[in-house]
Amino acid sequence: MPIHGQPPAMCRRAFMFGASAALGGLSAAPAYALPFLRRTQEPETAAPRTLMMINQQTDEIFNEVYFDGRGYLQESLDRFAYFARDLRNDEVGEMDPYLLDLASDVQSLAGPEEPLILTHGFRSSSVNVRRGATNSRHLYGQALDIAHPRVRPRELHQHASSLGRGGLGRYRTFIHIDTGPTRRW
Repeated sequence: MPIHGQPPAMCRRAFMFGASAALGGLSAAPAYALPFLRRTQEPETAAPRTLMMINQQTDEIFNEVYFDGRGYLQESLDRFAYFARDLRNDEVGEMDPYLLDLASDVQSLAGPEEPLILTHGFRSSSVNVRRGATNSRHLYGQALDIAHPRVRPRELHQHASSLGRGGLGRYRTFIHIDTGPTRRW
């Protein structure tokens, strides 16, 4: 709908002129300064993501690229789901790929040359921990309890806290991370 009787093309020009003026000191044209104004964008690629963990109870090792720069690798996610299974009944649950991102970021901060130690992963509802939360994120493949061979839980908690996302708890021998709302304990 025209504004003040101007044709639509004039309104777009006025908007672009106003947006350009609002950008002030930027010397780039608005289409370059504000990529979201472009109608077509080149597909973005990111760096591949890896995660290295050892399961404390089985000594199994997960050391894989799970994101290739364009997307999550389903076979790696499936292997991680098995790696993080509930060992009390061997039930495998689907794991949130963003949880692997969170763990990978924690590992990068703590020292990527050493594996994180998985103390607890997926929990099946039939054998949920006695005093565990009835709606625990572990039940939905959205939580891990992890440790590090050299970094104490307090320091590991600080590294994870600096990321500013997800649930984060500190216990005597491990930390809890999850992809739920940001909260700390």
